[in-house]
Formats: sequence, C-alpha cells, structure tokens
Amino acid sequence: QPASTPPLDEMWATWRTVTQAADQFLDTLTSEKLQTHMEWEGELLQESIGTLLLRNLYHYWFHTGEAHAIRQMLGHRDLPQFVGDMSQALYQPNPD
Repeated sequence: QPASTPPLDEMWATWRTVTQAADQFLDTLTSEKLQTHMEWEGELLQESIGTLLLRNLYHYWFHTGEAHAIRQMLGHRDLPQFVGDMSQALYQPNPD
C-alpha cells in the first residue's frame, strides 16, 4: 500500500485501545511470571517475559534515540545516550 496519513482521531482511538489492552496484561505480571517464558509455535521462547519486556522498552527507547539524533542534527544539545547491548541486561527479580 502507498503511504497514507490516517485521521488523527482514528489513531488516538487505536492508541487508547492498544495501551488499555497492554495495561491489562502488564497489571497481571508478578516477579514470578516475569521469569517464565512465552510459547511460540509450540516452543518456549529463549528469553523470559521479563527480558522480552526490557527488550521492548529498550527498542522503544532506541527509536526515541533516532528522533534525538535528528534533534542533535538540528542543533539541540544535552540529549540522552543509547541504552546499549541487551544481552547483558537480563531480567533479574529483586530478592525479597
């Protein structure tokens, strides 16, 4: 499909629907559940739910970093740095 610009009110409604569903899932997470693994096509994923959540957050931050790179090219100063290698940032629950 060619690129398009959907109506803003439609995108806000979609954003609210998606974030509401995500919030409902996130509210169910416990330290124990974050250490479990999701299944895909009959196989357990290698990374735990906690690590996948961190990966998703860092991926989001990466794209924020791309936007900051543009800001830097436009002359903005004191922008944050990229997060780094995820392989050493595995989810580890706090011991209670």
